[in-house]
Amino acid sequence: MSILLTRVDYVNVGVTSRGTTCVFASETKQSQKFAVADHDGVLHIFCFKKGELQVLFKSLPGPKINRIVMGGMTSMPKDKIFLAHGNTVVGYTKKGKLFLKFETGLIDSITALYVLGSDLAACARDLYHRYRECKDADSYLIGEKLYDVVLVPIGNTAVLAVLACGDCAIRVLRGTKNPSILRLASIPTILSLYREGDKESHDRILMGTIDGKVGLLMLDNEKNIRISWVLTKMNSEITALDSYEIQDSLDLIIGRQDGSIEVYTLPSDEDILPLLRFRYNAGESISSVIGGIISSDDCPELLVTTYSGKVFGLTSKSSGFLELNQGKLGINKLKFEIQQLQEELKKEYMGSLHSEDTLSPLILSVNHRLILNKEDASYTLLVELDRSIDNILIQSDTPIELLDVEGNNAVMSLSTCNHDDGNFLLATYRCQDNTNRLEIKLRSIEGQPGTLQVYVTSQIQPKCCRKLLIPICALSLHTRLFIEDNESISGPFNELRLIGGFTLAEMHAWLAFALFDVPERPLIEEGSEAIMIYTSTLIGTILKCKYKKGTASFFSENISTIIILRDILTKKATQRKIKLEVFCDIADDSITKVLELILPKLTTLNELVEKINILDTLDTWEMKNNPADMCTEYQNLIKNESDLRQQMTKSCDALQRLHAIITDLYVDWERAKGSRRISSKQASEKLHSAIESMDMALLLQAFIGKDMSAASVSVPVLL
Repeated sequence: MSILLTRVDYVNVGVTSRGTTCVFASETKQSQKFAVADHDGVLHIFCFKKGELQVLFKSLPGPKINRIVMGGMTSMPKDKIFLAHGNTVVGYTKKGKLFLKFETGLIDSITALYVLGSDLAACARDLYHRYRECKDADSYLIGEKLYDVVLVPIGNTAVLAVLACGDCAIRVLRGTKNPSILRLASIPTILSLYREGDKESHDRILMGTIDGKVGLLMLDNEKNIRISWVLTKMNSEITALDSYEIQDSLDLIIGRQDGSIEVYTLPSDEDILPLLRFRYNAGESISSVIGGIISSDDCPELLVTTYSGKVFGLTSKSSGFLELNQGKLGINKLKFEIQQLQEELKKEYMGSLHSEDTLSPLILSVNHRLILNKEDASYTLLVELDRSIDNILIQSDTPIELLDVEGNNAVMSLSTCNHDDGNFLLATYRCQDNTNRLEIKLRSIEGQPGTLQVYVTSQIQPKCCRKLLIPICALSLHTRLFIEDNESISGPFNELRLIGGFTLAEMHAWLAFALFDVPERPLIEEGSEAIMIYTSTLIGTILKCKYKKGTASFFSENISTIIILRDILTKKATQRKIKLEVFCDIADDSITKVLELILPKLTTLNELVEKINILDTLDTWEMKNNPADMCTEYQNLIKNESDLRQQMTKSCDALQRLHAIITDLYVDWERAKGSRRISSKQASEKLHSAIESMDMALLLQAFIGKDMSAASVSVPVLL
């Protein structure tokens, strides 16, 4: 059953990070106090009295606040605020009284925080650390970026730590013992204990992922964690999760990177998926969304905070009641906003008086992220400001293709570039008014690394500018795999071996230039050997990296991957003046394996092009008006025309890309075999007829010089 929620704006604070809004627990159905912390280091505590928003406490500005959580005595309502800035945790009461300032001793800034009774869990980069009564209890070095943590009590004294890790895994840790691991299809970015009212579950945890999935985790015991259900309808990153009874039933509340807020009804049966009952888009990314009773007694609503610091409610209060009270509330609200604007104007004026150079550009607060889209082997660059964007200028020293983004209303202009000067792309996006978030979709070319320079300017203050440097890796369209059993990966494989005076950490750093999403630290297996496994999002070939001090081995069916990696690593070694011995073992059968992966995709795309050509011909001859007179095949084409054209739009350049992959494969094959170097043009001319025929025998004959279609192919196991 759908619900109707109405937006009511409350207040604006500074730029906010995720998880920096909390609602105080209440045992009665009365308006709840709430707290918001921002990048200015200010903690705000608000409440509603007689229908008017009031500031109970406002701290002095300080370091950027990364996270706030609620805490308190076990089995009691949570009534204390714990906030993290840098490596420090600070505690406040609900009245704003400081009662704790704790230096954790962590080297990196705290990015995830949780408090359970006297236990405090903090995550900094890839290190989890737990304190009990501000004393070290246990810690664990994951080696992967940690996104979130929750603590679950066991008995009277023990706790379990549930960690959301950057290697697509949920880890359940008790003390310093080896954690139990649940592998996922994507990276979990947020965890939230399932709650009914103010009671938090000890065995159910809500989870959100970087590609927009939401799931319910079931903690059966200390070792066993499983997934009950997963929602996969949207693809924007999850930034906030909660569960709360808004109307008639317990609801799942979701906030997303693209500004979407969704409410799903939660079923009592864990085998049934939640049903959507409300959706709203705030126009900018959601930092927090929490269910509670905020502005009116006995009237549930969603309290929402956005990246730019807007705080508003989505209330179930009837619109008529809202209009009745709008007069007095509106006047008080306007007075409060005028006071805020006067204070901000005064700060800007005083800042300009003390500025040594009034023409120097101010630094903008920019929220940005580069996300790999596995479905079409492209990237999405998200750029967001706390104010309106004027222009975004993109410059690249490597070939980059800009793709269309649905719903992107910015006007793009391309400028002529001189490739001889190392300038391959110069594009400007001019944004419409009140646009503070923009998605840019792009695609790079494997084997051509470089740097993307992004310049962002603001509409409100044209002098403000921010420069972003975004590296484009040589094998950027490879994504990391996490496979516990290496025997499930089989060949035939080409092998690259490097022997030299490098360290394990050094080789790990070099690989970060070649591959996307390399972990913070090497994933060391037995014998001090690190192992990473990647797969190509384009064609599905595997790359396995095994390295330790002085030696490194790389395995892949795709000889192009091996050659690209060889070129990058030898270049890095040369820059460090490290001598390398390079060995390359070529497996003839690997060509067959790669072509077997490419040809079905090529066939599917050719069939799609043929269907579109038939539809275009029917349009030209105006024959669609009487589909009943046509054969069954043409009738089905007309019936599915919309879907077919949509597929064609998404795959408009896929054929050319697959042709280019086969051509590059031949060029690199010749290089690896020690033959003469040939150009892509020469390779394209030689392979043209074989590619057009899509015949495996002809392609193998062009590569190897003999027909291997009937030959037996040995498939060695990669250990």
